[in-house]
Amino acid sequence: MSDFFAGNSLVNMYAKCAFSEVSRSGTVSWSSMIGGRAQHGHGKNALLLFDEMLRDGVLPNHVTLVSVLCACNHAGPVTEAKKYFEMMEESFGIQPSQEHHACMIDVLGRAGKLDEAMDLVNKMPFEANASIWGALLGAVRIHKNVDLGQLAAEMLLTLEPEKSSTHVLLAKVYASVGSWENVAKVRRLMKDSKVKKELGMSWIEVKDKIYMFIVGDRSHSRSKEIYAKLKELGVLMAKAGYVPMIEIDLHDVEQKEKELLPAHHSEKLTVAFALIETPPGAPIRVKKNLRICLDCHTAFKFICKIVSWEIIVRDINRFHHFSDGSCTCGDYR
Repeated sequence: MSDFFAGNSLVNMYAKCAFSEVSRSGTVSWSSMIGGRAQHGHGKNALLLFDEMLRDGVLPNHVTLVSVLCACNHAGPVTEAKKYFEMMEESFGIQPSQEHHACMIDVLGRAGKLDEAMDLVNKMPFEANASIWGALLGAVRIHKNVDLGQLAAEMLLTLEPEKSSTHVLLAKVYASVGSWENVAKVRRLMKDSKVKKELGMSWIEVKDKIYMFIVGDRSHSRSKEIYAKLKELGVLMAKAGYVPMIEIDLHDVEQKEKELLPAHHSEKLTVAFALIETPPGAPIRVKKNLRICLDCHTAFKFICKIVSWEIIVRDINRFHHFSDGSCTCGDYR
C-alpha cells in the first residue's frame, strides 16, 4: 500500500465494484463507498447511497458525514447540504467538527453565498483553522470578492506562512479583477519570505514505465511529436469552439501571449504524449501533484470528445473523468 500507483488503483477499483461483494455492510463499508463516489464526482449517486444506508438502518459516523457534505458540493444542492449539516447533531448525535464546517463553508461559498459562509465562520464554537479559511479563499477566487479574499488570505498566512498555495490563490483573486499592482505585491512578499511556488508536474504510466512532465518540458525524446500533437489538437479545439481560459493567469501581458502561457502545461503535455503512445481505446490515466488548472480542465472536455478517448486525471483534490465533452466533477475543481 506504500506504492502510489498501486494504492490509487485499489482505491479506484474498490470505489467502483467492491461494495457488491460485501455480504454484511457496516458503517465503514458504506462510508468508503459514499466517499469513493463523491471523490470520483458522482455526487448525486453518493447521496442516493447515503439515503439507502439510512433505510438499511446503518448509522453514519463523522467520516460518513464529511463525504456526504463533499457529495453535496459535487451535486450542487445547498438545501440538501444544510439539511444534512443540521441533522448531524439532531439525528445522529455527531458534533460538527472543523472538517464538517469546512465542507459546509465550501458548499455555501461555491454557490456564491459568501455572506452565509462568513456567518457560519463567525458562529463556529471554535477558532477557524486553515481548512476553513482555505475553503473560503477558494470560493472567493471563483466569485472575485477581493475584500473577503484578503481577510481569508491574511488568516491563512498567519496559520500557515510557509504554504505557497495561499499566496498563489490571493494573487489569482487580484488577477481576476485586473489588480496587477497587488499581484506584484504578493509576488514580492513570496520572494521576501522565501516562499516558492510548488512546481506543477504530471505523470503517466505507459508499458510499466513512468513518464513525468513539467510545464514547457522538452526533455522527452518524443518532444517534437508531443508538441506537434498539441498543435494539431489546438486547431481542432478552436474549430469546436474552445477559447483559452486566461482570466486567472497571473501575468500582465498581451492577450495573444496570455493564450500561449497555459498551452504547454504539464497535464496537456502528458495527455498529448499518451495520445501518441497509448493503444487506441485504452483510458488515459494522468496524475498531477497540484490541482488541475481551469484551462486544462476546459481543454480536456474538448479533447476527449474530439478524439473519442476517455481521460482520467487524478489531481491533488479528486478524480476527474473526462468523456464525451464533460467531466464527472461537474466543473467542480
